Amino acid sequence: MNNEIVIKNIKSWLKKNNHPQSWLAKQIDVSAPLVSQMLNGERKMQTKHLLRISTVTGLTPDDLAKDAHNPADNELKCTLRGSFSNPKLAKNFDKLLWDIQCYVDLEVANHE
Repeated sequence: MNNEIVIKNIKSWLKKNNHPQSWLAKQIDVSAPLVSQMLNGERKMQTKHLLRISTVTGLTPDDLAKDAHNPADNELKCTLRGSFSNPKLAKNFDKLLWDIQCYVDLEVANHE
């Protein structure tokens, strides 16, 4: 999830609905300075805050993470940091990624 896109979408929602950051802070039960820091990118947005914001705005976390201007970037991406110590681990990881993709495809098909 790209934090900049989430921040942009939250700010956009607040503006569209005529709500200040202080209103959002009250709704998600945190201080106004914390919301300001999160929305200025000075502080990482914790998952619990994102979920609370999602509830308040009525937008899913997926909606908050979508870039309306660049739809190609909205797909889930997995980035591996480092490397595997042997080829068998790399093969097992590739299989896991394939299984995850198959599961996601099935879920999408079931909800269409």
